[in-house]
Amino acid sequence: MRFFAQKGDASASRRRARLWTQRLKTAGIYGGGFGVVLGIAVYGWMGGWFSVAGSFAMQKTVAASAAAGFKINDILVIGRQNTAPEELLAKLGMQKGDALFGVSLESGQEKIAGISWVKSARVARRLPDTIAVTIEERKPAALWQYRKKLSVIDIGGHVLTEENLDGWKHLPLVVGEHAPQDVAALLGLLHAEPDIAGALAAAVRIGNRRWDLRLKNGLLVKLPEKDVELALRQLARMDKTENMLARDVSHIDLRIAGKLVVEPNPAPPDAPKDNEQI
Repeated sequence: MRFFAQKGDASASRRRARLWTQRLKTAGIYGGGFGVVLGIAVYGWMGGWFSVAGSFAMQKTVAASAAAGFKINDILVIGRQNTAPEELLAKLGMQKGDALFGVSLESGQEKIAGISWVKSARVARRLPDTIAVTIEERKPAALWQYRKKLSVIDIGGHVLTEENLDGWKHLPLVVGEHAPQDVAALLGLLHAEPDIAGALAAAVRIGNRRWDLRLKNGLLVKLPEKDVELALRQLARMDKTENMLARDVSHIDLRIAGKLVVEPNPAPPDAPKDNEQI
């Protein structure tokens, strides 16, 4: 996406670049005074002077480069999908018309990297008038519920957003204070057992020790603290042979290694006979 630039501005930017190249050649930029000014600007940019220097000479150099046409006319963003454009632009801290060599790339890059959705960021200049922002976003992995609040988290447990969650209802739900720290391991194990993963309604972290799985049909599966992979494999095997997940049971307890304890649903009360009073 682009900020500031309008339709056709990309080709206009290329035309401006060619125009300035021609002007610089015509003016003998490589040997003239303006060439020295521009050379100082470019060298100062590459050497990082402008991020630390505030001298009068540097200010004059930046002003001269801006007067020559090296101003921000376009901000190009690459890799953005979920990061809010308004937040990204605010963190970048650059506006149309700013001197291209007068802005701090490092500051903008550092602030953008602090956005929850952003995993990494790079900010660069593209002569003569463009700032290019390349970001790698974190990928949403699960919904996390804690203290009646819902958040989208990535595989590392980082909170990405707590707003506009309707588009993330397809993600698995994990519950509990310590669920984010262990979500990567859980999702990896469930990926190996797609039938169980497809039946999952929520995974609840119990005391930062183990997981309970609540299935969509109401069945509760209690997983052990260790050897979770073996327990899930045992459950999946029994589901294939005995249709275990669809049986009329309230919970399946896998907490004891090598054992599977099944608790049936309580029988419904007998219907009263015709001659019985209610």
